[in-house]
Amino acid sequence: KHKNQELVFYCESCKALICTACTVVDHRPGKDHNPVEIAIVAQNTKETLQGLLQDMDPRLKEMQSSVAEVERKMSTLTPSKEAATDQAKAYFRRLHDLLQKHEEEVLNQIDEQCRADGKALQTKKDDIEFELAGLTSAQTFCQQAVEHGSDWHILEVGDQVQTRLETLLTKQLDLESDWSEFQFVEDTTVGDFAEEIQSFGGLKTNLDVSEYKVVVIKPAVQGFPCVAELTTMNEDARPYVVTNMKDPSGNYVKTQLQMKSGGEWGISYTPKATGNHRLQVKVNSQNVAGSPFDVEVKGNDTPVLTIGREGIAVGELNKPTDVAVDKDGNIAVVEQGNKRVQIFDANSGDSLGSFPVEGEKPFGIDVDSDGRFLVASWGENFGVRCYTKE
Repeated sequence: KHKNQELVFYCESCKALICTACTVVDHRPGKDHNPVEIAIVAQNTKETLQGLLQDMDPRLKEMQSSVAEVERKMSTLTPSKEAATDQAKAYFRRLHDLLQKHEEEVLNQIDEQCRADGKALQTKKDDIEFELAGLTSAQTFCQQAVEHGSDWHILEVGDQVQTRLETLLTKQLDLESDWSEFQFVEDTTVGDFAEEIQSFGGLKTNLDVSEYKVVVIKPAVQGFPCVAELTTMNEDARPYVVTNMKDPSGNYVKTQLQMKSGGEWGISYTPKATGNHRLQVKVNSQNVAGSPFDVEVKGNDTPVLTIGREGIAVGELNKPTDVAVDKDGNIAVVEQGNKRVQIFDANSGDSLGSFPVEGEKPFGIDVDSDGRFLVASWGENFGVRCYTKE
């Protein structure tokens, strides 16, 4: 602005280099301006930067050390993979060999049983055919004597033939075979084995699963879809999760896993029996804290959740007449006595809040597609009124 003037000052308020003339005109020292010689400002700035440089040294060393550690881990990644792959292959080869050996043993048992049964049946057949031949021979001789023999011949051999026939007819013969068909029996069904095989080895890491949590978020009811929820600490990684459940008789209950967002997994199952079930949850071959979990399955005719009690306070009900489920899965109850709608958590039964309704005797409630509550009342000021959740 002021030509031929050297910039020898720095206005700290304006953060600008200025000349001597500026300190008199535009940047006069005072409340709004603070001109300082450049040398002083530069020295202060230099000292500040030197301090930051000193602070950076430990940080740089820390980051360099971290890079070195990551590189070290990267260098062991491929050898770790190869070692784990070799161990897994060897393990499953041994399992395969055991299954193959057992298969051969069972097939040999079938062959041996077939040979033994065939020999016994052949012996039985020979014995019966021997008796059949004797009886047929006697029958033929007797028939020829009756049809073609003379009187004196009949009298001569009659007693002998009669005795022979009576002996053969009264002889006790075992004509029934005690053999019954054999068949292969699956002591462990393929379905059960598919569940059990999940525990036959898996990936294990140094991941800390002690803080992982499993919560049964809905009461378990016989014959109905039930849900438990696994919460992991790592939202980005995808751990290897394995679940299995057994009913009180030790039979497997099919479970299904669904990965959700934020490190959460849904575990769904439909129990066929009542009583205590055992739910095992493993992450990277490690049991999460508390696993296996006890899950008590109620009968489908037994209440699994009781909401409220008689009264007028929060969480209490006075002449409840109707219920509805809102878009969030919560339970809305219309109370004729308290003239209000009260919202309850469907899992815990706790009250989440309430709002008053108009009309003399509210008796019905529903929820529309926008999540609004429709409350019907009769008596004075009867009608259907719409309320938003807010």
